[in-house]
Amino acid sequence: MSFTLKLNKYYFILILGGITFGTAAIFIKLSGMSPGMIAFTRFFIAGLILSRGRLHLRRILSQWKVGLLLSAHMILFIFSVYYTTIIDSTVLVSTSPLFSLALAPLVGIPTTKKEIITGAVAFMGVILMNFPVNQGYLLGNVMAIISALTIALYTILLSKTKNEDPLLLTSYIYLMSSVFSFPIALVEGPGRVDLVSILSLLGLIALPTLVGHTSVIYASGHVKPQHIEVIGLLEPVVATLLALPIFNQVPTPLEIVGGGMIVLSVSILTWRR
Repeated sequence: MSFTLKLNKYYFILILGGITFGTAAIFIKLSGMSPGMIAFTRFFIAGLILSRGRLHLRRILSQWKVGLLLSAHMILFIFSVYYTTIIDSTVLVSTSPLFSLALAPLVGIPTTKKEIITGAVAFMGVILMNFPVNQGYLLGNVMAIISALTIALYTILLSKTKNEDPLLLTSYIYLMSSVFSFPIALVEGPGRVDLVSILSLLGLIALPTLVGHTSVIYASGHVKPQHIEVIGLLEPVVATLLALPIFNQVPTPLEIVGGGMIVLSVSILTWRR
């Protein structure tokens, strides 16, 4: 019983994190800041907050692999938001469960029939939400797909990481990610900087970074990476709902049906008997 309750706690945290991920594209679109500056600032500030003053350079550097993957994912995702629509970006980056389901067995993490079915149904929902694909946004769409691959690799690698203090581990990963993002920020410059961009950046740090990405790191090692990726499919559903009042992007019937399929898949995957 205690093991089931423990798993339920991690699933609840992941679902909460998945919901906050849906705000990321909204805040990015509103900010108008450069991808490198957004990635560097959000990870550097969040890393300092979670470190609680306990900074250890050697331990930070030891997270260079996951830090590099997280930085690459974030910069590619931000670029995709600027080069395609919010719906296309969040939907295509949500193809990560397919990469996770395919790669997990290669590193010794078994995949069950239930996980394959729920992942397939959720991905079908993703396809419906993004049908038909707008060819005019090809560059942004490709960036989103590569971003999905990097976050799948990140999640799998993260599942092998052990640390007694998940918040401190999160801090080290964020700070290492900011190191990789910093050169991009220098080359690109800050982009637009005004009150709206600053408030959007703060929202990006508070919700999808401190709550969203931290939930993934906190649950890693306790929940399969395949499950984490499928729960992350809540992102395009939430982003689509938020884009309606903020950007007047009305979801189509296919987007509504696809979103329902994603929510159903997450519900089945996280249901504990």
